[in-house]
Amino acid sequence: MQKDRTFVRITFYFVVASMAISLCSTAWKILIGHQGKYSLVAAEVAAGLLLVLIPAFLSRIFRFQLPTFLYFFFMAFIYCAIYLGDAYRFYYIPYWDKFLHLISGALLLGLGFAVLGLLQKQPGRLSPAFLCLYGIAFAVFCGVLWEFYEFSVDSFFALDLQRYAAKGRDLPGRAALMDTMGDLFADAAGSALFSLYAYWRLKKDPAWLTSFFFKKS
Repeated sequence: MQKDRTFVRITFYFVVASMAISLCSTAWKILIGHQGKYSLVAAEVAAGLLLVLIPAFLSRIFRFQLPTFLYFFFMAFIYCAIYLGDAYRFYYIPYWDKFLHLISGALLLGLGFAVLGLLQKQPGRLSPAFLCLYGIAFAVFCGVLWEFYEFSVDSFFALDLQRYAAKGRDLPGRAALMDTMGDLFADAAGSALFSLYAYWRLKKDPAWLTSFFFKKS
């Protein structure tokens, strides 16, 4: 448990430091006259930094411990999605979006464990196999809800979040499904891969499950 917390602490310092340095560098470029080019980048980096810092501040204010692995995957997702993806345009890299869905699959599995800790008095009595199957089901269900959200937004605002169109024209048949189904496959794959690690850890130490629980500090 202590090694896990140390690893997450190092990750936190790395993410915060790199975002802070980037924000200062971008702010300097704005000050010397490049507002139009760097203003949006600065806003996106600042948003990512705030999202990473807010849970840490809340844990101090309300005196609770952040779930170790849950916070790690949250930081990794924010760093890759907002900092690298939006601010530095990594979304132009092929399959970057699918890579993010792999991370979110692991994040959502951890969230499922956290929810279980809130609802179940003695979740440690459940078998590792059941816990992992439950975690995968929870993660994929959340992925489906996200696709519901994208479909609804596309239906009302025509933003093409589900990549159903190209060059202003709707894609036909299977081509229109590729982005949505690819996202769901990536969600399932990410949660399944992390569940293998979770199964090994739970078999070795059932108390490892509590690293996903919100606890008073």
